[in-house]
Amino acid sequence: MADEAFSSQASLARPPTAGRDDPGLLFDIIEEHFDEAAFYFRLWDQALDAFDYTLDDVRRGPEELLRANIDGLVVGGEAAAERLLWPAVEGDEADHWSGPGVATLALLRRPGDDPLDRILSRLPSSEQSPLHGIARALGLAERYDLDERLRNALYSSDEDKHAVLLDILAERGVDPGPLVGVCLQGTDLTATWSALCAVRNSANPSVHARAVERLLDSAEARIRAAALQTGLLCGLPAAQSARARQARAHDDHALLLTALVGTGAEQEFIFAALDDLGHRAAALRALGFVGTQRAAEACLRFIADSDKLVARLAGEAFSMISGLNPGPFALAAEEDDDSISDATAAPEASAILALPVLDANAVAEWWKGRRSNFKPGPRYLRGEQRMPSTIGEQLTRLPMRWRHLILLELALRKPGTSPVSPCSWTRFQEARTRTLLEPTERHP
Repeated sequence: MADEAFSSQASLARPPTAGRDDPGLLFDIIEEHFDEAAFYFRLWDQALDAFDYTLDDVRRGPEELLRANIDGLVVGGEAAAERLLWPAVEGDEADHWSGPGVATLALLRRPGDDPLDRILSRLPSSEQSPLHGIARALGLAERYDLDERLRNALYSSDEDKHAVLLDILAERGVDPGPLVGVCLQGTDLTATWSALCAVRNSANPSVHARAVERLLDSAEARIRAAALQTGLLCGLPAAQSARARQARAHDDHALLLTALVGTGAEQEFIFAALDDLGHRAAALRALGFVGTQRAAEACLRFIADSDKLVARLAGEAFSMISGLNPGPFALAAEEDDDSISDATAAPEASAILALPVLDANAVAEWWKGRRSNFKPGPRYLRGEQRMPSTIGEQLTRLPMRWRHLILLELALRKPGTSPVSPCSWTRFQEARTRTLLEPTERHP
């Protein structure tokens, strides 16, 4: 588990088995594989951004079980494909994306079969559709012969499919080609956001620099955040200026990016945002990545906050810096917690609610005995100074919820390097992490 500190992970209980209407025992087993694969697909997806899973926990837990059940569906052969997998992809009764998703993964792994065109005909144009699981699976499918065909599909598809196909190509790390520039300048904001993510894999992203720069001041927060991150990853000077300007205005994403790569003077904007109720939660999240003694003590002030979302984030950030094991300091969960303010509620609020609320007095006493171990100035991660020589080992012990942002920082410090996708299989995440940790070549 993500250290003893995060030992609240629920056990991997087996999901309920589907109703067995078919008298054949073999098909009963295949149906069970399908239900369990869908269950573990959902659990795996949640674990990728969880506070109580490390990368190794994900690999040995839900990912291993997901893969094993997909293997069982592939072994089911033609009968499983026609009676179970294709109906899941082509039917209209899916109540969750994971069903069409696992069906797509299994169909694409069947030897000697070429189901891509038939699958693409079911690709949804909206992330809200349960069929979006098809797109999730296409991004994960371990068939490199699909890359060029998926890019060709982008160019032959209707405009309402551009966003989802760009998302698939971005997840696969495929150069989307020139159409990404058209989407960057279009009026479809969903396609624009997807293009901003996909352009990071372009062979020559500088071609699109001006289009990205124009979006740095978008009125849409989601577009502005994606443009800012893309601009920084591509090494655009205008993005650095925009990051500092937006952090001064307490923009949530700019605060986080400033915690990762900002100067000490720029990080003062994060401390100032603690007094801005609408951005306090974002500031606390960012302080965990600032990582200094001062940041830890700023978080300590809010562990007893009446807004439990703020209190949870403060406890998480403090633990991230100090190495506190939150388990023994966690207060009993309240069943009906209506104290979360609208001002601080965010799309990820449900994930934050899984974090414990800590006993502020007990934590303060713990800190009194350890504060002298922390020097003003250096950045700390789980109670250890952050240094290039140890960051690789530290990453193996970090919760997934923190890990992908530390990796984003490493990518931001090597402009032109694609970040590690937090949504991919663990072995791909490990391979990309090794690339990021390689020292930058120096030429005489």
